[in-house]
Parts: sequence; C-alpha cells; structure tokens
Amino acid sequence: MVNYQTVRGMRDFLPEDMRKREYVFGVARTIFKRYGFQLMETPAVEYFELLSRKGGGGEDIKKELYYFKDQSDRELGLRFDLTVPTARVVASNPNLPKPFKRMMLGRVWRYDRPGAGRYREFWQADIDTFGSESALADAECLAAVCDVMEELGFKDFKVRVNNRKLLEGLALLCGFREKEMVDVFRSLDKLDKIGRDGVERELAEKGFEANVTKKLLDATELNGKLVDVLKQIKPLGKNELMTRGITELTELVRFTQTFEKKIIVDLSLARGLDYYTGNVFEGAVEGGKWSVAGGGRYDNLVERYGGRPTPATGMSIGIERVIQLMDERGLFSEAPQELIYVAPVNDKVRDKALEITQKLRAAGIPTETDLMGRKLAKQFAYADSIGAKKVVIIGPKDLENGKVTVRDMASGNEKNIPLSQLVSFIKTVIKSD
Repeated sequence: MVNYQTVRGMRDFLPEDMRKREYVFGVARTIFKRYGFQLMETPAVEYFELLSRKGGGGEDIKKELYYFKDQSDRELGLRFDLTVPTARVVASNPNLPKPFKRMMLGRVWRYDRPGAGRYREFWQADIDTFGSESALADAECLAAVCDVMEELGFKDFKVRVNNRKLLEGLALLCGFREKEMVDVFRSLDKLDKIGRDGVERELAEKGFEANVTKKLLDATELNGKLVDVLKQIKPLGKNELMTRGITELTELVRFTQTFEKKIIVDLSLARGLDYYTGNVFEGAVEGGKWSVAGGGRYDNLVERYGGRPTPATGMSIGIERVIQLMDERGLFSEAPQELIYVAPVNDKVRDKALEITQKLRAAGIPTETDLMGRKLAKQFAYADSIGAKKVVIIGPKDLENGKVTVRDMASGNEKNIPLSQLVSFIKTVIKSD
C-alpha cells in the first residue's frame, strides 16, 4: 500500500506557515547583512566521507546522518549543518578575501528521534567568519544573533558562553584524561536535557569514576559573571589549557560589554559537535524549553578538509524553535496582506478585469483575479479567505463611466475610483493600512 504521508520528522508548510517563515528569514537576512555577512549557498548533498570524518561532525553525527548511495555507488549524505559545507568551500577557495563573512539560510537534515521542537528536516539561519583569530569575531556573531532575536520580539534572550580549552583543562584537573574528552563533553552537553543525575549515570555507564565526575560537575555548576565563576574554580589550580581558555573567554566577555546583560558565563556548556576548539555559545529565551541558537570557534576545520590553517567562528539560529516560540508568545503580526483581488461581475467584463489585474501586477502590487467563474458573493468569500485587503469590482456600468468600485474587506465600505487613478489609489491605501 502506498504511503501518502510526509516522511517522519518532515513537514509541509502551507502559505500561512511560509509567511511566518519568510518574516523570520527576512529579519535574519536584513540584520546579518547589516553586520557585513554575505549570502551564499551549498548543495544539500555532500560526500559521506566529508560529513562523517573525525574532527568534523564526529562519531556521534554518523548515527544521525541521512546516508545513501547514488547510481554510481558513491557514498553520499544530506548536510547536517551549514558550517561543515562552508568549511569545504573555504578550503577549496584559498584566495577568498579574509575575513570571509558569510550567511546561509537553509535546510539541514539529521536522522534523529523526532519530538517537540525537534525534526529530521529543519532550517537554520547561520553566520560564520573565517580568517580572524580575534574574539572580536566571536563577539560580532553574538551581537548579530542577539539583534535578530531582539527584532523578533525576544527581549529576554540570553547567551551562555564558555571555552572548550578552559573546560578541557578543568576536566584534566578533575582527573579525566585527554583521550576521554570527547566522551565527557558529549555527556556534559546533555546536562540541560537529562539533568545532573542523568549525566552522572551516563558517565558511569561509560566507565568513569563517580568521584571524578562529581568533581567536574561541582566545579562547573555556577554560572553568571566571569569573575564569579573563575573564583569558584581557583582552588582546583590551573594548567596551560585553562590559562589559554581563560584568556580567550576574558577577551570575548570584554568585547560583549555593549550587550553584557545578555551574556552569561557557564562553565558546564560544552556543545556536542567535535569541531569546536575555543569559545562556545548557546542562546535561549527565559522559560524556553530548549536552546534556539548555538555555535562557537572551530579553528581546525578548514585545515581538516584540505585547506590552509584558517581560524573560524560562527553561530546558528534554529528557525523551527524560534517560530514555535513566536507562535506561543503571539509575536507574529496579524496585519492583513497587501494582496488585492480583482472581481469581474460577469463574463462580459472578464477581459477588462484581466487587463486591470495585469496593470496592478506591473505596478508591483500582488493581485489575484477570479479563475473559477464564480458569482460575486463567492468571489468576496474567497478574497476574504486569502486575506485580500481590497477587492476591485469590475462592473459594466462603472466601466462605461471609466471607473471601478474598490471595496475595503475589513469595513465593507466601497468607493468609486477613476480607472486612471486606480494604481496610485491602491498604493496609497496599502501604505496607509
């Protein structure tokens, strides 16, 4: 039996859904452009070897990849984020001017268990900067994402920040070994999802000693201002990795002073992907169920894909979660569309109605007309269902006088307008509404 449902974890988006998505994309695109990020795109399909190699997505991401072979028996996969394909592009184009700042707004795929706010096909709005070692590049990504969230209506958006070198150095002091860091960080990254007890159980199942785990979780449980969290870990001592990480994190915090109220230093923040090397970030709104943005510095990724050593940093916004939160908070405007509907009274004026429709479209005004041969009342009902602001009624008597009737769909008021003034009148009422 043929299954005509959408594939599990994937969805259709009807026009009302797309209007919301286009609004969010538009805000992100406008603000990212303000910061100098340029739009680019990569294919949805990449070689499996590139997506799954160590130092990219890492071992865990292999389990989440959409993997398949093409008719030439090549191993391929759908991209799981927008950063790895961009690192490939930068590696393949060494003469790109540096810093290379790009934005991408596109689909990604992960073969994950679908759930609330989690899908197998989802959209990201992503920015990355290649070529700068400075934490100023990190801070610029944070500022841009904070501006997007502010513009979308999230006044309570906050970003937790940490540094992977600092966290790794801290883990070494607590008794973990260097070769164990990937496993430790993968479990620590689940702290928000499964809680401290869950992380302790998972690390115990991996064979780590309970006292070592407890020491690390105790050391990383405080979050807030940098000076406070550093005081907490001071009794543990310091090593070279911690010193480098503290320096990088201190520099980042210094560069975020203009929006410091949105920044929280959290030493438990790990980020799950293996490619992060320095400062890492994760953003959420107060009372939100999940993070809605994340990223960090990945200074070795371009080199791992055959390119020159290239420092890089970036951050991504999860569009699905942002839209769901906006719906819950009523942040989408209910303003009517700019759509105009042209309604012929009968078949005798249909050609003239089409001519007027095309004239409005040529003037840049979104316009529909009757395609079904409906009576006027049913045309009004349809116009209302698609959110048309005005209906331009084309009747024989009005045309004899060189006029049409424009009906306001909100109030029901009607006005006779000379045909010669119709375009300018419609433009005026669209602006005033």
